[in-house]
Amino acid sequence: MAEFNSSTFGTISGRHGSAVATTVKKSGKSILKIFRQPTDAKTAKQVEHRSKFAFLVAFLTNMRELMDETLKAKGGYNYGFAMVMKNAIVGETPNFSIDYSKLVFSQGSTTRGTGLMAVKTTGTTVKVSWNASNFSDQTTGGAKPTESVNLIFYNDTTKECILIQDIAKRLAGTAELECPDYWVSNMVQSWIYFTRADGKLNSNSDYIGEVQL
Repeated sequence: MAEFNSSTFGTISGRHGSAVATTVKKSGKSILKIFRQPTDAKTAKQVEHRSKFAFLVAFLTNMRELMDETLKAKGGYNYGFAMVMKNAIVGETPNFSIDYSKLVFSQGSTTRGTGLMAVKTTGTTVKVSWNASNFSDQTTGGAKPTESVNLIFYNDTTKECILIQDIAKRLAGTAELECPDYWVSNMVQSWIYFTRADGKLNSNSDYIGEVQL
């Protein structure tokens, strides 16, 4: 690269044979450097990444508010997006899909749920159950009976999601959620996480399973 001042040619710019010239706005100096052909940015790996990114933006469109709430301590939607991109996309371009069991909606050190089950009862009502006999006052991260139960449902057909916080206490062992009437006959994915009574600590979210309404 070379700098030069030319009273003969004045300001020059653009490509000149094997060189390209430009003028620095602040100093007014002209710079001449060797032209190098740009490399093709569309490698197979880059195309795959861009395709995944576009797929995920579309998939998570209706989950932005939910993730901003449930993952707010981690950075909200942006953190959730990164976790899904890293762990939950399966398949190859252009046939991507989501592994629902690997979606992350909450992270924390409170004891996670066990014995999880979700079943349709009547109409569009779903009953969720979990183990309510693993309480401990001796361990710092042990399950506590007063913890709030939080449920997340996602409709595969309408691409809508529901977040119900504090639907029950952990001690109850069960909770029922009535989904919208127009969700009837649709497939619904479900997750659960727990929150300490003071609201300061969550458990990791866990995938419960799929239910047909």
